[in-house]
Amino acid sequence: MNKKLNILIFSPLALENGRGGEISAIELASGFQDIYNITLMDTNILFGKGLLSQNEIKKKLKNVKRNKRIKFATFTFLNRIFTFPYPREIIKLYRQIRKNQIIYTSSSTIKIDLLLIFFSLLKRNTKFIIGFRKPLFSEKGFSLYNLKYRISILFFSLLKKRFYFHTISYHAKKFLEHFYDPNKVFHIIHGIDLKGYIEESMEKKQNQTLNCIYVGYIDGVHKGVDVLLKGIQKVLEEKKNLKLFFEFCGEGPLVSQVIELQKKFPEYIRYNGYISNEEIPKCYKRNDVFLFTSRREPFGRVMIEALASNLLIICTKTFGSIEVLKGKRFAFFLQELNSDLIKEKIFEIYELWKSKIKLFRELQESTKQYAFQNYSFSKELEMFKELIQKIKLG
Repeated sequence: MNKKLNILIFSPLALENGRGGEISAIELASGFQDIYNITLMDTNILFGKGLLSQNEIKKKLKNVKRNKRIKFATFTFLNRIFTFPYPREIIKLYRQIRKNQIIYTSSSTIKIDLLLIFFSLLKRNTKFIIGFRKPLFSEKGFSLYNLKYRISILFFSLLKKRFYFHTISYHAKKFLEHFYDPNKVFHIIHGIDLKGYIEESMEKKQNQTLNCIYVGYIDGVHKGVDVLLKGIQKVLEEKKNLKLFFEFCGEGPLVSQVIELQKKFPEYIRYNGYISNEEIPKCYKRNDVFLFTSRREPFGRVMIEALASNLLIICTKTFGSIEVLKGKRFAFFLQELNSDLIKEKIFEIYELWKSKIKLFRELQESTKQYAFQNYSFSKELEMFKELIQKIKLG
């Protein structure tokens, strides 16, 4: 019998952050536990209020071994959070790395990336899989965001033999191939656990109102919610007595603006606050249209959840949305993030719903099939297994 590989899945941020990278670490650990000897570690770095509770994490992990987290000292300066690992914690992380043949993590901070490079020199037989899950550049040419990723990419390029790279975006894969051997750069989809979306939900959509929903972090810098709110306000001010309703789920700095708009149009808008991962499918299923206004996004987990719930999508042009939705009739792209264009797209879908309901329902029905065929977590798991097999043979 072949001996199981020892694999460490290391999340650079606390699992409680509950964003794409942390959820993927949890899901991979759970999905791999019957195939490999899996250890999961994270850190105590938490940005704001956590989106996952300890109970939710434990439930998702099932029987996965979760080691004590790596502790970082944190302090805030000029409204920026700085983190530094304690020396004894560095030793603790290295001891875990020594026990495993493969380390999987996501590129996060330069400090952690440098630690991994240093550990790779000490433990030469260990292979590292580095995930690039975020956009690799900002619109601001000389931003710290751009500088951080350029430095990390440069450092990893110095030790190519021990590192493999994966991205959730074809665009990012092509970009990384300029720096690394293309045979060591892999595109792996960001699969979603769609168990909560299997139930047929079309019956719940046979209502007398066109329901629209936004799910995610409620801010303007990254998610464009400020522009979205202006667009919705223009819709409601321009035409009265529309059979429209808007829901917002999530937390963030612009929550007060959502609440303010809700007070102004209480019959059209509802703010639900943060909704747990277990409950969010219910919110999707009672809606018809998903509102996606991110300024940059390499993928967009919420898009797949919306598609699996039979929702049409109004979306900005990000690398992720273009790769997932280009050429799809159920996707209504905004040429740019603009409140007037948002208003026009809402009116366009409203007229489709009002005058061509049969076509509208056909488009909705096609979204679920597309999501399940192309973006299930089982497919992501198979792609990772193929990558690990290549590493074993290589």
